[in-house]
Amino acid sequence: SSFEKTTHALGLVRKMTPTINLYANYGKGFETPTLIEMAYNNPNTSAGPNLALKPSTSDNYEIGLKAFIGNRTRFNVASFRTDTKDEIIISSNATYTTYGNATKTKREGIETSLTSELDHNIGLYGAYTYLDAIFDETYTSGIKAGTNGLVNPGNKIPGTYKHQLYGEISWKYPELGFKTALEGRVNSKVYINDVNTDFAPGYAIANIRAGFEQNISNWKVMEYTRIENIFDKSYIGSVRINDNNNRNFEPSPGRNYLVGVSATYHF
Repeated sequence: SSFEKTTHALGLVRKMTPTINLYANYGKGFETPTLIEMAYNNPNTSAGPNLALKPSTSDNYEIGLKAFIGNRTRFNVASFRTDTKDEIIISSNATYTTYGNATKTKREGIETSLTSELDHNIGLYGAYTYLDAIFDETYTSGIKAGTNGLVNPGNKIPGTYKHQLYGEISWKYPELGFKTALEGRVNSKVYINDVNTDFAPGYAIANIRAGFEQNISNWKVMEYTRIENIFDKSYIGSVRINDNNNRNFEPSPGRNYLVGVSATYHF
């Protein structure tokens, strides 16, 4: 099989004031199957390749605003939508994983972020994403899960979070080349299959990072440390989509540590 497509994109920017820009983008998308996705056409045997698998195409829309609030705060917000036809999805997962095409899917939502530099070398950063990712037409999945594989319009696309929130407060002490930050991350629940019969619950975790930086002649040396999941919470950090063997949930580690040194030489 061979696939080819000419895609195009268009973007417009309107400068409303010296500190506010409005923009709009549109683009076509084209995703071809990988060799792994085309390898098998039967979940129980090694028969293949799957020549019936089609590339997916999409229409992508975005409109947004970028603005400076005062001299030290930047705010971004964007609304987006993606309409996809023939999205490549896992159709069955037994001895072998096989892939197929959904009919139509839709993703739409909002992204926002805010960055601010405060007095005393304190910084704030926050970002929030709302994503409604759904199947837009009925199709039959190879993942039965007690529903005969029927995927209804409005079912959530598995592996996508409806709400994601990230925030951090940072501080630096330039005289010593020291930086540190406290981070927080919140994710909502995530479905594990197309038929939406089960999900991993949402979670919230906190992390700390800190480090020093020195410039010595042409060298830049950094020593850093990081503590992930500082409150040692148990949570599902990732999921295996459409796994018929019921091995869908992958727990993340508890409290864990990272310490390192890096050096860069500038010629």
